[in-house]
Amino acid sequence: MELKIQDLAKNFGGIRALKGISITLSGNELVGLIGPNGSGKTTLVNIIGGIYKPDKGQIFFNGADIAGLKPNKVTKHGIGRTFQVTRAFRRMTVRENLLVPGMAHDPQRGREAWEERGREVLEFLMMDHLRNDYARNLSGGQQKLLELGQVLMTDPSLIMLDEPFAGVHPKLMETIFDYITTLHSGGKAFIIVSHDMDSIFTLSERLIVLSDGDIIADGDPETVKHDE
Repeated sequence: MELKIQDLAKNFGGIRALKGISITLSGNELVGLIGPNGSGKTTLVNIIGGIYKPDKGQIFFNGADIAGLKPNKVTKHGIGRTFQVTRAFRRMTVRENLLVPGMAHDPQRGREAWEERGREVLEFLMMDHLRNDYARNLSGGQQKLLELGQVLMTDPSLIMLDEPFAGVHPKLMETIFDYITTLHSGGKAFIIVSHDMDSIFTLSERLIVLSDGDIIADGDPETVKHDE
């Protein structure tokens, strides 16, 4: 996996959310993206994921130019993401929630194959007992896990998580933490946006710090921690 971001900028009216940042990720890096509110973290994830188009700059993923592509096209290149506020289909069951991204990603594969993939994902997340429960009945932490499951359906090589620990019970936070480390050990790369400093400093191999749309630090957690 290789992600190259070059001179990426985004304005919202008079607000300069990103001011021309450049980042390169390679292999299965596990990168924490931190900084104060309004620093540009979610804007960056949204641009990589195709929610926003950059005003300038380039994004290359495994050599392909993905800047400005729609989210479904970005997914086909091997990038998956979750949202700060979970976006599960609340009136659908857990099983149905997993089928949606799978069948949208590759309808030619057929429902039976996606049903099998869904079972594998639910077993991995230890949520098989909830497969027929409606998403609206899940706890906040369980909805975070369900959204991670939706991402895993398409087997991306890069997973972007926006505040995966926010509002989650400490026990489920540990569970999500463990799943991230397991997936990373299996070869998945991660970009994780988080305000939970204990978790992100423990979890990350590399930290990128944004402030007011600029990168102010980039390095291993110990180096960043001692950077004034």
